[in-house]
Amino acid sequence: MLTLDRYIFWEQAKVFFISLIVLLSVLLLEKVNFLSGLLLTKDASFKSIGLILLYLSPSFLVLATPLATLMSALLTFSRMAADNEITAMKTGGLSIVRIIAPAVALSTLALLATVHLSVNVAHEWNMNFQMAVADILKSNLSAGIKERRFNESFKNLLIHVNANKDGVLEGVFISDQRDLQRPRIIEARKGSIHTADNGGTVVMELEDGVVHTMAAEGSYRVMGYDSYTLKVSAGDEYTRPVNKEIPQLSLPELRVRIADLARQGQPASAEKVALHKAFSAPAGCLVLGILGATLGLLTHKRGSAGGFGLGVVMIVINYLLWMIGQGLGSEGKLPPVLAIWAPDIIMGAVGLYLIYMVSMDAEPPRFVRAISNKLSEWKAWKR
Repeated sequence: MLTLDRYIFWEQAKVFFISLIVLLSVLLLEKVNFLSGLLLTKDASFKSIGLILLYLSPSFLVLATPLATLMSALLTFSRMAADNEITAMKTGGLSIVRIIAPAVALSTLALLATVHLSVNVAHEWNMNFQMAVADILKSNLSAGIKERRFNESFKNLLIHVNANKDGVLEGVFISDQRDLQRPRIIEARKGSIHTADNGGTVVMELEDGVVHTMAAEGSYRVMGYDSYTLKVSAGDEYTRPVNKEIPQLSLPELRVRIADLARQGQPASAEKVALHKAFSAPAGCLVLGILGATLGLLTHKRGSAGGFGLGVVMIVINYLLWMIGQGLGSEGKLPPVLAIWAPDIIMGAVGLYLIYMVSMDAEPPRFVRAISNKLSEWKAWKR
């Protein structure tokens, strides 16, 4: 019996890891525009981009793991049923509950791993992500200075450069209007820009140029220099502190914020959604694992190919329920507990119903047959 359990467990485990990698990649694609912006406009290094992707991974794994559990269970059991392996197990006296026990074991392991990520890791790595982005913004100021364009990133300061060669600015022109009584025009053959005072000050190091100053009494002065340092206050983009938002809060911090908002008479719907999400997402591993196994047994006539199509449909349905629930719960339109646990409740009820149907050797429910038939028609049309 243990041999059979190991066989089913490892067959599903192989599909699980492949599904997890694919789903994680799909979720990370959501950040492509943001990351390409950092790479192109802020001159971020590939190492920095890699770290940012790494910091995002725990949060995305929390979402991808339940879906991978669903897909792996569905594909594994639909393939085994199509190859008559499930029929042989039934003939040997095994019940449906006993057959899907290895799937439940794998789903439980996934649940425990996801709880650890959700509770202990995700919020810290989300904070690391925010800090890494802030560091890129502060350390790559010169990347935002475009050639032959007027740059207005800093208040009352207009900057124009003829060339920007890897942070070395050439043909620098600066209009300094911070002191309206004594406006200045600063020219330099070349220069560079960086932050100081923990990002609170931007320092421009200029070389070989002149400063034109208009005095208050109307006099005009020109001063040449070999080196000149111009200090300005950094803009909000660079000085804004990295404050903890909801995704960066641990569970104790979430509870404290909820209590503080309650004392102030303010709603804390979004915080409550985040609190319950830390446990409802991992619970989805067990719920969707059972659902996937029973759906696989019901789609055995179509093999793993039919199971894959049905799995994609169920992933889309679950993801939509998940996102709609979060939206409605965060806005206070639904109680946060109901909104965030509704997908697990719905999918769990469907899974229990399907276990009953499979144990009774009944025909697949109408909605399963309808989805499978539509997928078959679509494949036939594609051919």
